[in-house]
Amino acid sequence: MEISEKMNLSHIVSERIKNHIIENELKEGERLPSEKQLIDMLGVSRTVVRESLKSLEMIGILKIKTGDGIYVNALSLKPVMDQVSFRWHQNERKMKELLATRRILELGAVEMAIEKYDLSFIDQMDVWNEAMAAKLDSGQMPLEEDLQFHQTLFRATGNETYFELSELITDFFLNIRQLHFGNLEDTKKSIIEHQRLVAYIRAKDVSKAKKEMELHLRPLKKYTD
Repeated sequence: MEISEKMNLSHIVSERIKNHIIENELKEGERLPSEKQLIDMLGVSRTVVRESLKSLEMIGILKIKTGDGIYVNALSLKPVMDQVSFRWHQNERKMKELLATRRILELGAVEMAIEKYDLSFIDQMDVWNEAMAAKLDSGQMPLEEDLQFHQTLFRATGNETYFELSELITDFFLNIRQLHFGNLEDTKKSIIEHQRLVAYIRAKDVSKAKKEMELHLRPLKKYTD
């Protein structure tokens, strides 16, 4: 069998396994047929089935537990993004596009957080901002605290998929955040902007909260221009 034919057959088997999951309405954590059962069901070789299972595990659809079985994995966008992320880091145009995407996501999160209005998350944003100030007072860069502040904002939307998207985008800005927080005045300004942002969210003032977020994100542009 030619390599291209083998790859095509592996793709067909992968699609049939996905259809099996859909048709049988299998949920996260539920077991699929064993490797031997799949070979009998699909009428293909062990090699093709293993290649198909490996590719489905790679993109996060399946979780294979050696000596145990094959299971439906938790839904996540991360495995797919991990495959392409290394090509984006060194691409200047892509980084500018990602920054523009982050802006859209952050502004959307502000609006959705106000609509959801979960005070436990809003209170938590204040806690992380206070932790930022404390870290700064100790002479350290509050990178993790700032990340947690923004992650809490996305969690406040009540939309898990939206949160996952935000995490994927945020991962690309570690170097930019390090440069930003390397400047003491910029860091102090960020903390003040966070305070105002939370105050506007508490007041359910969508317009002012979004304007504050625009102001907060604007300095990041200089690191991608």
